[in-house]
Amino acid sequence: MRVRLDGISPIPHNATIDHANGDNEVKKHARAWIIGLAKYGIGFGLLAYILRANWDPKGTSPGISGLIEQTPDLAAFLGLAILAVVCVSIQFVRWYVLVRALDIPFTIENAFRLGLVGAFYNAFLPGSVGGDLVKAVIIAKDSPGRRASAVATVAADRFVGLFGLIWFSAVFGGGFWLAGDTRISENAYMQKIVVACSGITIGAVLGWIVMGFLPQTRADRFANRLKIVPKLGNTLAELWFAVWTYRQRPRVIYATIAMTAVVHLGFVLMFHLAVRVFPAIDPASLSEHFVIAPIGYIAQAFFPAPGGLGGGEFIFGYLYTLLGRPEATGVVGRLTMRVVEWGIGLVGLYVFLRMKAHHELPEEEDEKIGSDPPTPVPVA
Repeated sequence: MRVRLDGISPIPHNATIDHANGDNEVKKHARAWIIGLAKYGIGFGLLAYILRANWDPKGTSPGISGLIEQTPDLAAFLGLAILAVVCVSIQFVRWYVLVRALDIPFTIENAFRLGLVGAFYNAFLPGSVGGDLVKAVIIAKDSPGRRASAVATVAADRFVGLFGLIWFSAVFGGGFWLAGDTRISENAYMQKIVVACSGITIGAVLGWIVMGFLPQTRADRFANRLKIVPKLGNTLAELWFAVWTYRQRPRVIYATIAMTAVVHLGFVLMFHLAVRVFPAIDPASLSEHFVIAPIGYIAQAFFPAPGGLGGGEFIFGYLYTLLGRPEATGVVGRLTMRVVEWGIGLVGLYVFLRMKAHHELPEEEDEKIGSDPPTPVPVA
């Protein structure tokens, strides 16, 4: 028991601790709200600036107002929507394959349910707990002792997707360049993008090959060294076991990379159709979109606003200027794609509300991910 210095009344020690914890929780939630609102502000603020700057620019190029006043091409929009649904579905299947590769119990139905919930979080919510982490939390809840592995499946899915974008830009951009496509061979900016993506791709492939020569004994010793890291040791070791398992099952990675190639082909075609929904003057060619679209998707992924709002429109507009074309065309194309993404996100909201009504969503689990000790993953 703690006694106040004035001697008037004793204050239970536990009550003091609970009060302090309560204050910390309030501060934590307040900080999360402030950060979330700031992200919304950044996204909508940048989007408003871009729309205003390109609404009716001076010169011969049409602004956003001129583009959206045209009759939209409904066939192009329908094609865009169908491609979006197909690509998102393949992404869900890809994640399912990565989860099962680690022998974590999972179903294709849950992959689609949680994937849609993740799409809702990514499209609309700016919180620190993004769609990827929400998916990891839920599958970790059903996999005691494998929490870090569950997180690893989501990280692996994101990495494969990112690598696919870089590889896609390098291969197709380089192919068009070698084929003598003047839109790339005469554009220094496009050439720099292709060279950078090629360098990253080669480095990643070499790292993957070198890791294949690592014997099991060395892998085990490295895991034991990770365990001594304060607080994070067990989690890091479990993540390492997950990575090592993927390397021992290369067919899984090759299959997911193949799926990723199909997805990114679809995403390039989606943007190619999006800039044609509101018929543009001198839109970029398919070969140019093969180079700039993957770069745009990568860049917007690092923008803090929900779904890269504002950042996506800015980067695609900027990439269009590198092609010597109207910035407004790139901006409107990205906005058109966003309409479809919001539609998928709303479906995810419906799934989210149903899961919440059935108490299938864990609360405050994100802080506990990775707290379980690592379990060696059997390698087949």
